[in-house]
Amino acid sequence: MRKRPSSFHLFRIAVITCLVQTSFPLTQPNIYNLLQQSNTRPPTANASIPLGVKLGMYLESLGNFRSSEMSFDVDLYVYMSWQDTRLAHNFSDYVLINNDEIRKQIWLPDLYFANARQASFQEVTVPNFNLFVAPDGTVAYSCRCTLTVACSLNLRYYPMDQQLCSIRVLSYAYIAKQVNVTWFDKNPVRFNEEIGLPEFQIEHVSNAYCNGSYQYALTADSFKSDDFSCLTGNLYLSRSIGYNLVQSYIPTGLIVMISWVSFWIDRRAVPARVTLSFTTLVSLTTLGNGLRFGLPQVSYAKAIDLWYGACMFFVFCALLEFATINSYMRKSEKFDSMAKKMQSVVLTGRTRDYLVRGIKESMRIAGGAAGNVVDALNDDWCTYSTENGRLKTEKSPRSFGKPDTVQDILSERIKFIDNEFDFDAKEDDGMAMSIYDNVSCRKDDADSSSGSLTELLLISTRSILTEETKFSTKPKRNGTNGTRKYIDKSLNQSNQNESLMAATYFQISANHSRHALKIDKSCRYLFPFAFFVWNVFYWWYYLVYTKTPVDKTK
Repeated sequence: MRKRPSSFHLFRIAVITCLVQTSFPLTQPNIYNLLQQSNTRPPTANASIPLGVKLGMYLESLGNFRSSEMSFDVDLYVYMSWQDTRLAHNFSDYVLINNDEIRKQIWLPDLYFANARQASFQEVTVPNFNLFVAPDGTVAYSCRCTLTVACSLNLRYYPMDQQLCSIRVLSYAYIAKQVNVTWFDKNPVRFNEEIGLPEFQIEHVSNAYCNGSYQYALTADSFKSDDFSCLTGNLYLSRSIGYNLVQSYIPTGLIVMISWVSFWIDRRAVPARVTLSFTTLVSLTTLGNGLRFGLPQVSYAKAIDLWYGACMFFVFCALLEFATINSYMRKSEKFDSMAKKMQSVVLTGRTRDYLVRGIKESMRIAGGAAGNVVDALNDDWCTYSTENGRLKTEKSPRSFGKPDTVQDILSERIKFIDNEFDFDAKEDDGMAMSIYDNVSCRKDDADSSSGSLTELLLISTRSILTEETKFSTKPKRNGTNGTRKYIDKSLNQSNQNESLMAATYFQISANHSRHALKIDKSCRYLFPFAFFVWNVFYWWYYLVYTKTPVDKTK
């Protein structure tokens, strides 16, 4: 037999029924019916009052910074809020809408990213958005977007630069008098703290407003101009110098230091110093081409360009230093070679033998015709030696057309002491001694400074023969002693001149060599010191002086 319900049980059922009727009255509007209605115009109750839209964004990730294109990629969440009284309902809580078809029926602010080159709406695995409607019609809308944002980079301080990249948001169709978009009051722009960029560090993010004055409704005859809502999310980025320090600064600095090794190499080791100088110059040029790879071709000099230019200047100065040293050493070797040859002539004693033999031979051949011998030794005649050792006097090329009177007098030739010791004709000069060197009566550079032995022979012979024939056309028998004394005096004077000139040349050679060594020793300390001063100034200027602290209170 069933029991009848107690009075307490009936009272409890009545209370629950009243609560349900209170919470869900029969006059409650159907929110889903409201959403089915097409709302394509802004929900403004008064046309004179603009619709207020709040905006915020959250940066989920950043990356793919391309300096050559001056752009980067960003993945962000966009938050918007406004009030649409047409969507007011009597539910106690927000109504969630994630159906894309219903979302298309609701009026949404027509915001766009002005400096985005590409933008896409995420739809994996479903369209990434949510929309909440409060009982009073306040809408909270958020979506996820991926943008490729253009950023005008200032690369004057690259790679120690600080960049300000902005994301600009504007209303496309409605002016600010119709739809006024503003930032949320608290932390409108935020970013993921775990974002790690290989080249940049996020110093700070901030929000600001930009100038939204544009012309619209353009026709052939008229246009309108007004202010559109314009907002910017600012990203303050600081470039990390680690990559460029390892890949650019340290290698180029080491190449500069390697070029200083030439200052410790023997200054006579020309091949080694040339190889080192040009190798460092080519290596630095190759690295410089790599430094500019991936950077836009800007019209101003970057910080890394100044560093590269300074390194190139130091290496080039080391090359110029080598050229200066080589010039000094070439002069030193030249005077040293001349001095050794003169010293060899004096020490061998062959000067006296050749001079005595030449004068005796001239005296014997001339006999009673001393005046003819003097004429034979004039500038119009040249005396040289042939392979059989015989002496022969012929016309100089400068005296063609003059009478041949000396060939009947002199039948032998006086050997040129200049060619015997070969002052100028070297095998490494790339030219062989020809017959024209003797025929043209050429004077060597060394002979012009110290007195040519050939010239001495000719002058002595002329002087002796002139003394012998001054009062008589026949040679005197007792003139032999006077001739020998004159010969001895001439030889002593010649030896003294040669020795003095050889010592002078040795001194000049040593001076040039000491100058070269002094330059090398000075550069061993001057170049490192100058490079150190340059480094101190360079790094202080770009790391301290030009750094602008970011105001994080904004």
